[in-house]
Amino acid sequence: MNSTAVHARDTPGRTAEPQRVHGALFVDMDNVRARYECTRPGCPQPKEGPVFGDDVKPFVDGIKTQHLIKHHGGTP
Repeated sequence: MNSTAVHARDTPGRTAEPQRVHGALFVDMDNVRARYECTRPGCPQPKEGPVFGDDVKPFVDGIKTQHLIKHHGGTP
């Protein structure tokens, strides 16, 4: 299995077609920090964060949706 063709074989109701990764959320619970990296081609803001401490949970809860709305003109 590689990162460009991950199959959703263990997810009920999902097809076994290759899935593309368009972003990654990194969370470090030891040092309480997080960041988001968008891998969509031409993204005007490919990195969001890092955030620290009490800002981590709200960031994790909403960064994907906020990023897609703000920088890609849509919803997830």
